[in-house]
Amino acid sequence: MEECVGNHDDCSEQSATQDNSSRPARLLELKTIQRNNESGIRLIETVSGSSYQYACLSHRFDDAVKRHRTTAGNLSDFRQFINLEKLPKNWRDAISIARDLHIDYLWIDSVCIIQDGDGGDDLRRELAKMGFIYQKAHLTIAAISSPSSSGGCFIKDKWPDKCIRVSTTSNEEYLIGARILDQKGRPVSTDDVNDRYPVLSRGWVFQERLMSTRLLLCNYGEFAFECLKSSRCECESSLAPHLGKKSSWFTNLGFTQQRRLLLQDAQGALSQGERDAWKHNALNYWKTIVGTYMQLNLTHSSDVLPAIARCAQTLAPHLHLNYVAGMWKETLATDLLWYVMPLKAKVGPKPRPNDTTAPSWSWGSVSMGQAIFYIQCQSDRSWSKSSPLLQDAIKEIYCEPQPATNQFGKLEDAHLRLDAVLYPWYLRLFCNMAMGEVAPWRRKWVKDLYIERSAHSKNCTTNPPELALQGGVVELRLDGRLKDEELKPTPFKHCVGTQPHLCRLIQIYLLPVLHKESSPRTLDVFLLLNRILPVKNKTNCYRRIGLMKLTNEEGKTRTWDKIVDGRIKPQKEEFWLL
Repeated sequence: MEECVGNHDDCSEQSATQDNSSRPARLLELKTIQRNNESGIRLIETVSGSSYQYACLSHRFDDAVKRHRTTAGNLSDFRQFINLEKLPKNWRDAISIARDLHIDYLWIDSVCIIQDGDGGDDLRRELAKMGFIYQKAHLTIAAISSPSSSGGCFIKDKWPDKCIRVSTTSNEEYLIGARILDQKGRPVSTDDVNDRYPVLSRGWVFQERLMSTRLLLCNYGEFAFECLKSSRCECESSLAPHLGKKSSWFTNLGFTQQRRLLLQDAQGALSQGERDAWKHNALNYWKTIVGTYMQLNLTHSSDVLPAIARCAQTLAPHLHLNYVAGMWKETLATDLLWYVMPLKAKVGPKPRPNDTTAPSWSWGSVSMGQAIFYIQCQSDRSWSKSSPLLQDAIKEIYCEPQPATNQFGKLEDAHLRLDAVLYPWYLRLFCNMAMGEVAPWRRKWVKDLYIERSAHSKNCTTNPPELALQGGVVELRLDGRLKDEELKPTPFKHCVGTQPHLCRLIQIYLLPVLHKESSPRTLDVFLLLNRILPVKNKTNCYRRIGLMKLTNEEGKTRTWDKIVDGRIKPQKEEFWLL
């Protein structure tokens, strides 16, 4: 910490200036107050034009924290006195650490932001500058191993380190440290992370780590320190359980380089060569950040855009791009090529949340706890020609933020107006007989494009017949688990199943978005759309429900136009994608 403060100019400049847009409205003043034999601290209102050296606490929110929230009703009392002994242990330990480091103030979200009683005004203002608050902090204290607010920052490992004193024949003494590993060693799954580092599974914490200039990671049995220039730990090793440099994304988050470039570029510390390289890779960095962030969890689905907003806000002015619903307006034709991948095998996609404010064409509209991947649009060694198909089709991009001053947060309304070709076709829901060769666990949620597949039983037939691809490989990725009642399925005329498990067809529309070639191979990518009722005087409305890839690996499959010739009649129309 002393080395960073004294020698790292890039780190020190991050917290040098605080204005009204980045300074927290309130801080906990850590100076001890005595009242009736009780020790306490107090909450202060920060003053415009002043700068404060403060630490932030990154921690787990639970019911015990709720009892100590600041509300409009107790704000006046908290300005006078907060009983230190009654606070959650995570908070008390963070206060001790900050005091030992001679930091006079501490910021904790649930106590420094008014949580109730003012109509949400303070919460909206402070959440909009959350990323700034962590970026401008002198230090972020992350209680990464605390399973709750009562775990604290000084948790001992289940298997404590051993220290052995040995002597040589010449009476030279040495200390040998030994770390006991469990059978799994390093965390290798999200379940391991939730068990060992529960805070790292939270969506808000992801942004807090990315935007913090200095991090103190309170791990089992030891502390680790990260800044923009270096990282240190007490044991100077990478033995598990440990947040080593080679750990996967969910321990070290795998973003040391992205985090460094993100913050350094925000204050112009890069050389021109580094800046050119940063701009070249920034969009890929953003997609990597999104893909990892969406694997985490949030209490409220409506926070999916706000909880990553500061990262986007930092990138936007240096990319010279406009931010729209988690993507970039100027590259939207290719940014739309995202798809959902469940984290566990034998599990379908999660249902779309009801309280999201993002439009269906944004990754922000799907449930968290799932991976987001992108189809690469550039030509490469695998594909000699790549043709994105939506550049000229997108006629209008509209996003109305809530509040209007924060384009990176929640949305009041958002839509695309497109003029493009759609191919009307069907998804199929299967009865048990039709999916007899498919594992039973899949039958309850599986939906497939209405095409010929070897696994489909011929017992159930109807008109029109399945679409024959003649060797093409279809990969269907739904954005969420679809509800039958909202898609209005049509029963098969000749299904051998029994109620309520009958084969059904769902009307969908295929929107071509990408074509790739590398003779004789081809790849066609489509968005799957579902027609919905008119919204706000928009008469021709659709929503996105998934993405489909059609691959011709051997050059034996007919082109898409020939596959659908005589079977599907394309229709060119102007429509709204909501």
